[in-house]
Amino acid sequence: MATMILLPNGSSSVSSDWITIPVTFPTTPPEEVLDDDNGATSYVKCDDNNETMIIEFANPSVVEADIDTIDSVRFLSSGRSTHRSNASRVAFDFEVPSGNPQEIAFYDASRSSYETINGTARIVSDGAIPGAAWTYADLENLEMKCTKAQTTEIYLSYLALEVTYTAVAVAADNATFFGANF
Repeated sequence: MATMILLPNGSSSVSSDWITIPVTFPTTPPEEVLDDDNGATSYVKCDDNNETMIIEFANPSVVEADIDTIDSVRFLSSGRSTHRSNASRVAFDFEVPSGNPQEIAFYDASRSSYETINGTARIVSDGAIPGAAWTYADLENLEMKCTKAQTTEIYLSYLALEVTYTAVAVAADNATFFGANF
């Protein structure tokens, strides 16, 4: 199996309570601070319950003709609670395509350390069993809804999607395999 990472490249329906750091004018969109895991250098933060943002992801870096099957998709994240004893919670949910169950990530209390939390590998795009297989068109339109749960502040510095797939088998070139002059 091969893998590719889809990074954020857009956002919509972002609550004003999700604040990008560093603060700039005009405001930096969330996708620009969630595209690398650099800890406290750049991140989004939120401390209000039920505040949401929808993150859109870049198109696949592998062309459709090179993919035989898409085996799974899961989110990758890095964040931290700013509280000294309470964890922060963020609910992650595929907005497009919809149907997969929501996952809640618990980021442990830490005044300085970021924690990596990765989602469950989803093998179907609609959450049903046996369900619909992932398609290339699904990958081209992926959106993830992030909802802040409870009121302990979260710093989220990285959000990406990991796609595992089976590459198209390449037929061997016998002339190259046996030598050009056999």
